[in-house]
Amino acid sequence: MALKNHDHIEEDKMLQQDLSADVRAERTEFADVPDVVVADDGRCGSRRALEQAAREAERRRARLVVVTVVVSSPVEPEGWAAWNRGERDAGDHARAVNAAAQRRVRDRRPRLAVQGVVTASGSDIAAVAKRAGLLVLGRRGASGKGVFRMGTTSGDLVRQFRCPVLVCRDEQSGRPRSSAARSRNPEVVAAVHVPAETTTVLRRAVREAEFRAMPLCVFSSGRTPSTPFLETALAAEKSVPWRLVWTAGVAAAEALLRYADPDDLLVLGNRGGGRLAGHMTASVTRAVLDDMPCDVMLVPL
Repeated sequence: MALKNHDHIEEDKMLQQDLSADVRAERTEFADVPDVVVADDGRCGSRRALEQAAREAERRRARLVVVTVVVSSPVEPEGWAAWNRGERDAGDHARAVNAAAQRRVRDRRPRLAVQGVVTASGSDIAAVAKRAGLLVLGRRGASGKGVFRMGTTSGDLVRQFRCPVLVCRDEQSGRPRSSAARSRNPEVVAAVHVPAETTTVLRRAVREAEFRAMPLCVFSSGRTPSTPFLETALAAEKSVPWRLVWTAGVAAAEALLRYADPDDLLVLGNRGGGRLAGHMTASVTRAVLDDMPCDVMLVPL
């Protein structure tokens, strides 16, 4: 049947699974997880990312690592002394930004373990990336469309981190243009398009739903040959309440943007890796990142 306010999105009422109070009370407690890493450059876009990263670290009982990358002036100075002074000033600015970010976290969450890292070298980032279980980034550029673009700090970071990446929506982000007010509760929305993505994306989405005590919505691109495989995987899932929703006659990215609410978490598979293939123009990932209505988590495939 059609979902209210979404003419081309349907859900299968037979493919829903709720939980008893007893099962909810037995949610798995996660411990000893790797670090949550957040990039903070002192700009407005990184403020919400810092706050969200602190929440994620608390949920996971993990350490929060605040990373600030030293960015030199784009103007080439004349002479060694001017260049050296510019490098020193850039380093001082990055250290001040990082210290301020750590203070903000400690003031609000004194029990959370926080570490600061100021770096201009790939070796330092590699050491941080090795311990990272989640990388948290703010949005960049006009309407956020700079996130992961080549040559940006976020683009450089995501190439070195092989963990899931959480991109935080803008503070000003409102309800999607085509979405009307609706009564459903926030969900973890797992976007699954092909069988090869199902196991990895679904496993991460389930875990995120457990962390947040939120229901899971599995969003599929229509009734395809992969649907039975997806239904089998869902039927075995007992740890979170779930339902299956699929599109009909709408492109995957457009359907996701229509469906998602600002308080949802959208989980996508990401084939980008070092080449950022999953972030190229015309990809579903790129389209969602360019107009994301909620926080988006990218899971490496």
